[in-house]
Amino acid sequence: MKTFEFDSQIQFIGEMNHYTDEQIKNEPMLFNCDFKHAYNLGGPITGEFLDHIADHLPTEDIVVDSRVHMLMPGWFPCIPGFHHDDVPRSGRDGQPNYYNPEYKSKHIMALVNADVCPTEFALGKIKLPDVENGIYYKEWHKMVSCEVAVGNLQRLLLRGNPIVGFDWQTFHQGTRAVKGGWRWFIRVSYNTDRVKACTNEIRRQVQVYLEHPMEGW
Repeated sequence: MKTFEFDSQIQFIGEMNHYTDEQIKNEPMLFNCDFKHAYNLGGPITGEFLDHIADHLPTEDIVVDSRVHMLMPGWFPCIPGFHHDDVPRSGRDGQPNYYNPEYKSKHIMALVNADVCPTEFALGKIKLPDVENGIYYKEWHKMVSCEVAVGNLQRLLLRGNPIVGFDWQTFHQGTRAVKGGWRWFIRVSYNTDRVKACTNEIRRQVQVYLEHPMEGW
């Protein structure tokens, strides 16, 4: 069976300023925006981020997404499980195409108030088997978690207001919120076909995920 080798790494780029809950909850959320529209449609938090990273990326060919969450303990801001961002979904049954990807994306992300709900990374080199007739991340999540548990991969939780760079082979996942509060997330992507179809939208809603729904009230 074929195996895939990944070098899961991040680069620390900087730190965002502190913002109050009032400022975070009033920051516009963006979906599929180019640099110009992200700058014009976003608020002061988005503007600070884009100013900070301008020297780290090609501004003409990027796509920007952001989210604001009000979280309670135990809630997830995204579907949990170790995964990669933006591997082309041109494989069988719409699965990521690791055999012959059309592009290899790169990303810069930032969090404000990440202590509410840190993003978890698994860092290091890892070999994983192909998954026949199945879902890659459903199987690989268990394998990556085991490698973290035995120390073959380094577990890193992003806290505070970090700005980090990573690419298509960096394993990461959302975690449960550990306390209540407002959390802002943004990601800029490049080296991706997504830049060919920016729709420059303000995101009007965002969901949370609950493992045990009735415990959320």
